[in-house]
Amino acid sequence: MNTLNAGDSIITYNQSESSLTFEGSMRLANMKEYDVVSQFLKTSSESSTDTLILDLQPLQFLNSSGITTLSLFILNCKKKGNPKITVLGNESISWQQKSIANFKKLWNEVEIKI
Repeated sequence: MNTLNAGDSIITYNQSESSLTFEGSMRLANMKEYDVVSQFLKTSSESSTDTLILDLQPLQFLNSSGITTLSLFILNCKKKGNPKITVLGNESISWQQKSIANFKKLWNEVEIKI
């Protein structure tokens, strides 16, 4: 397992499960600060299987720069054609109710499970 601390959040990549779990609150100041997150996502996706799970259920908050970072990651996966993305969300967290469904609009092969 690989772990990245990003502000008040932790992202854990579990290669055996091909999953990225996001925990805490991700409130980095701007897109430049999210570069380290983008690189972690890219590296993790390159070593994953055909499907990558983004488990956002424990993520209490994600700001607009974070949503943009995830959106760009999904668009990059779409461009390459892999890995397929499954997003796990938590219906009791308001930002997830509002934002996760938009990932499907970016790439119709994204699977959303809330």
